[in-house]
Amino acid sequence: MSLKAKLREKKPNFGTWITIAHPEVVEIASTVPFDWLMFDMEHSPLDIQTLEIMLPGLNGSEITPMVRVPWNDFVTIKRVLDLGFDGILVPWVNSKEEAKKVVEACQYPPVGIRGTGPRRCIRYGARDILEYYNKFEKERLVIAIQVETQKALDNLTEILSVEGIDVAFIGPNDLSASLGIFRQFNHPKFAEALKKVVKSCEETGKVAGIMTSGSEDAKKRLEEGFKFIALAHDFSNMRRAFLNELNSVKNFLEKGK
Repeated sequence: MSLKAKLREKKPNFGTWITIAHPEVVEIASTVPFDWLMFDMEHSPLDIQTLEIMLPGLNGSEITPMVRVPWNDFVTIKRVLDLGFDGILVPWVNSKEEAKKVVEACQYPPVGIRGTGPRRCIRYGARDILEYYNKFEKERLVIAIQVETQKALDNLTEILSVEGIDVAFIGPNDLSASLGIFRQFNHPKFAEALKKVVKSCEETGKVAGIMTSGSEDAKKRLEEGFKFIALAHDFSNMRRAFLNELNSVKNFLEKGK
């Protein structure tokens, strides 16, 4: 089942953030049954060239490649889709007009403005370009917008009314900062914001997504109604694994004294 189909059925799905610019990180992650991987161009060193080198690390897996672009820019969106990404996450979408720009950038004419110059996404010509043109947007393309400001919350119903948007995704750090309560994730104001996103998604048929710090945080967000769950980042998961292993051995030594 494609990620697009899972979202339509409101099935919980899980992924993680890729920020380390090396294909082995992707290959290692591909051995885990994630639903998707999010390659981050906004807050990491990843660029178009490194993405093209890293993407083949997913060859042979059923994981959906997604990318968070650095901005709501149709040129960048066009280029990453041509690389073969099946999903887009766009930051800082604060109005219905900006949400429309996202969808237009992702879709071919006559609906949108995406340039028709596919490359890796059609396996360099091995895949029929007409089939890709006719089916990609309906069967594969996942469009997510990031809710990270008070303005976005205020305009959320209008934003989610835009046809083509699949996911409203919360970055807790950015949203809490915008609300004036940076990283106060137990603050009532933050809790109300999360409830509003989940409720608005339910009312408009969209899916609520959120970044989590790990499995325990993810369990809490699932109970709150979030379905598109990011299980932290490659670097934080790596550091946590190293730290847990080291602390386990050190605790063993301490108990033996």
